[in-house]
Amino acid sequence: MARQVVLAAVVLMIAAAVQANAQTPTEVTIGYVTYAGNGCNYDNTNWVLSNDYKTVSFMFGGMVGTTDGSLADKRKFCQMSFSMSYPDGWSVSIGQATGRGFGDIPKDSEVIYETHYYFSGQTGTAMVERKIKGPMVGSFEYTDDFRTLVWSECNNAPKLNIKTVVRPGVMAVDSQDSKFQLIFHFGWRQCPQN
Repeated sequence: MARQVVLAAVVLMIAAAVQANAQTPTEVTIGYVTYAGNGCNYDNTNWVLSNDYKTVSFMFGGMVGTTDGSLADKRKFCQMSFSMSYPDGWSVSIGQATGRGFGDIPKDSEVIYETHYYFSGQTGTAMVERKIKGPMVGSFEYTDDFRTLVWSECNNAPKLNIKTVVRPGVMAVDSQDSKFQLIFHFGWRQCPQN
């Protein structure tokens, strides 16, 4: 009987921890986004912040890497920088990235897309990488965890910087909207009270 009580208490603590991690601020906005790189620009790249503030999705129209052509054709990249605004008392991180698109990868070839992020004025960079081996022709969707988490400082909504690189040999096109899509999954946590 005592053993069952202990297990129930542990289950309740785990459930409470999951609920605490699922909380988000009451309002989050992205003020502006800037783009740099040969895989994105203001004409072919769009973004959407989810209504629950848990994800931001980027759709790239120019993120198509090929095995032939110049070095710029083999390696596409996009540096995105955006300002986030959210209430004091919160810290944000990116825990996962979901890549979605279409690949045409020949036999004995490999495509890599990787993403790094950091907060302006803070130390630490997080990275995630996905390798797709050929032969493969078709749509793909992968969700990967960042190897480490970098959290924004408490009570400070800094500029978030994300760099994505695709190299070589993938035609990264989403079958639905003709764009490579990356979805970044935010983690939110409340800061300790002073």
